[in-house]
Amino acid sequence: MAVVQQEPGTEERILAAARRVFIRKGMAGARMQEVADEAGINKALLHYYFRDKQRLFEGVFKGGAEKQFGCIWNSFNDSTELFDAIERFVAAYIDRMLEEPLLPLFIAQEMSRDPEGLRAFVDRGQASRQRFIRLVEEALAAGAIIDIDPRDLLVNMMALCAHPFVARPMLTHIHGMNDEAFRRMMLKRRKSVPEFIIRSIRA
Repeated sequence: MAVVQQEPGTEERILAAARRVFIRKGMAGARMQEVADEAGINKALLHYYFRDKQRLFEGVFKGGAEKQFGCIWNSFNDSTELFDAIERFVAAYIDRMLEEPLLPLFIAQEMSRDPEGLRAFVDRGQASRQRFIRLVEEALAAGAIIDIDPRDLLVNMMALCAHPFVARPMLTHIHGMNDEAFRRMMLKRRKSVPEFIIRSIRA
């Protein structure tokens, strides 16, 4: 039986290559051979680390999803009042997406494809979302904001952060923006989005 030669950092290189392929092609369109080519290894070595595409996909998605969802939801835990929570959430969301700008579309596509399989990643933020709801209820009780369903507010916050990344090809074409111009726009939105949201709900 042939011995597969391992190199330091091979698994990390495979995961990085797989992430690029999955983001380009999605789960259904990705091929193990394409991942191997992208990583600069042979297919036998790829199968040594990851027996099949599903396990490779889970390895890629778990890291990206936990990084994105975890940091974003945790932003609520550092806040003692609603307006600060909104500012922290928007900054965390945009910062994470700027690190991996294609990941939001990838996650949205895969959650539509297999919502049950990915439910655990989303549920890990449940405690933080409950904290956000309490902050909204406290602001309502203090008369600081208009009457608004916390779930609607959270949807609005997520949409204003995520939409430019999901619609990036259309936006860059319409406005003639290159990558650097898009990045500058998103950095400005770290401030303008929470200001817009807070003005819309302040009593």
